[in-house]
Amino acid sequence: MGRTFRLASLATLTILTAALAACSSTSTGGPAPGGGGDDPTTGGGQQPGTGGGTGSGSTPGGGSTGGGTTGGGGTTGGGGTTGGGTTISADTTWSGTKTLAGSIVIAPGTKVTIADGAVITLPANASITVQGTLQSSITGAHAKLTSSAWTGVIVASGGTLALSGTDIEKAATGIESQSQTASFSNGAISASGQPFLVDSGAKLSLTHAQVVGALGQSVVKGALTASFLDYDKGSSEGMVTQDPTASIFMEDSTLHGSGGGDYIVSDSGKLIHVAYTNISGSHCAFHFNAVDKFEIDHVTANTNQWGAMLYGSGAGPSTISYSNFSDVAWNLDLQGTNGPLTIDHTYLGGTGKTAYKGSAPTVTNAQTAAVAGAGPRTGGG
Repeated sequence: MGRTFRLASLATLTILTAALAACSSTSTGGPAPGGGGDDPTTGGGQQPGTGGGTGSGSTPGGGSTGGGTTGGGGTTGGGGTTGGGTTISADTTWSGTKTLAGSIVIAPGTKVTIADGAVITLPANASITVQGTLQSSITGAHAKLTSSAWTGVIVASGGTLALSGTDIEKAATGIESQSQTASFSNGAISASGQPFLVDSGAKLSLTHAQVVGALGQSVVKGALTASFLDYDKGSSEGMVTQDPTASIFMEDSTLHGSGGGDYIVSDSGKLIHVAYTNISGSHCAFHFNAVDKFEIDHVTANTNQWGAMLYGSGAGPSTISYSNFSDVAWNLDLQGTNGPLTIDHTYLGGTGKTAYKGSAPTVTNAQTAAVAGAGPRTGGG
């Protein structure tokens, strides 16, 4: 049942993406054709976009391959109705209240710093593509990147994102990382269709971050590291791994929702490690269709319909240790082919049941009451 909710979220996100692409392919602009060149107003960045479309002038045509690290058009490059926008090639600081005219490309070797309390407003469908560095180190009033509905922050391969104390709101994708150096801390991603996307081979680090009122799921194809993350998925699915090399390493976090989809899902993945974390308000806390290995340690899963649906895991060995499952319908449901699994010092209580429809795991030191300390630790900076 949990997979149905995830597909519904994907359908919603697909409609949104299609709408943005439609804007990119039908808009017309000034006399110079969109699609490339060194002039960012006519091509969308320092390198030409390669996607299709019929845009012109400041609105370049672009498909899914027209942007990203090579230009600024298309669904990953931030084109849409605002075109490729402006390339920033000298270090600058954004402060106060600032309204951008269109999409921004931060050139390689260039740093843009966001000041305390800055409010940066982008037009609809615009994006910030980071080929250089976008940074903030805010300890006072948070800064904000906002719009009525924009594409989001795209960290291109080789780019650096180091935001602390900056909030991102109303973006189709809050942060897309195509980079090895992307971090977001002490800030919130709110009202986003996809809070974050970690592309294959890329990394994203979240520390003391929040996801508020997510409108769709996050996707991990690379490596996600999270500590002290507070994630409100609403009724959407939480986060899903979709690549054989994908990994999630999460500790000291609170994952909550209002029912609906599953929380941590692996359709394909290498490792999922979740420790010292609370998970509630989902169809199931964990839903693994395919993952090489998982480690669940000091986790409390409660008020979910299911604790864990374990429908496929690799060579492992996988472990569930010092954890609590107090769920509504079933605590653990093992089906299909799963590798070796050991359950140790874990409480399988509440009203939920435990079903081993495939090979039964090894259970050691079964607990008759909830395990203390299974949840976020204090501190962490």
